[in-house]
Amino acid sequence: MDWDSYADQYRQVDFKSDVPPLLAGVLSAGSGRLLDMGCGEGALLGRLRDRFSESWQLTGFEVSRVRAEIARRRGHDVVVSDDGLVPSEAASFDVVISSHVIEHVPDDRQYAGQLASLVRPGGHVYLETPLRLPGGWYFRRSPEAGWVLDPTHRREYRSRDEAVSRLADVGLRIISVHAVPITFRLASAEALVRRVMRAPQREERDQGGLRAVSVPIPRYRELAILARRPANSTPGSDV
Repeated sequence: MDWDSYADQYRQVDFKSDVPPLLAGVLSAGSGRLLDMGCGEGALLGRLRDRFSESWQLTGFEVSRVRAEIARRRGHDVVVSDDGLVPSEAASFDVVISSHVIEHVPDDRQYAGQLASLVRPGGHVYLETPLRLPGGWYFRRSPEAGWVLDPTHRREYRSRDEAVSRLADVGLRIISVHAVPITFRLASAEALVRRVMRAPQREERDQGGLRAVSVPIPRYRELAILARRPANSTPGSDV
């Protein structure tokens, strides 16, 4: 996948206005270094900066230089590596975030292992990914996953246990799992149509009105998983 070409054609879509509750709870109780894996154009980093910049050192990681440059223009610290490997030592971060990335990677087990290795013993991993319930489908198609929310998805998990096991299998201890509806705002209908038609995206403007109205995607949920690396695991070793 040529992520720079994709990023040039399609701007990142992000409708959220706050830090996810599971993640906010962890950050409110501590301080340290945080890594946002696949930070995109810096939307989540922006919300984190607004609430937690005094207690957390925020770093983003991207494989797309186009998206990384947009995030940097927004004032974020972002590192880039084309191979998807973060150029940091093992156990370098107190919290590692992965928001809607694992469904895109070639090997989700290997990716989960990388998340676990980057967080220090006693630190936390927070992961978000789509959950497709029985009967769920969307009108885009991926060669690997069939009808999906995004054609770059290589998988969409069909159960909580399937997603949770990716983190548990690399030695992380699951603390909490939440599932909420995935929604799109009606004001973004034009943007969605332009994506489907492969037309260039326009910069969205806040016009009020319908921008506050969201509709759920039937039979889809956003799965949020909070996990912890055991305090007695050895830095630099397999978790």
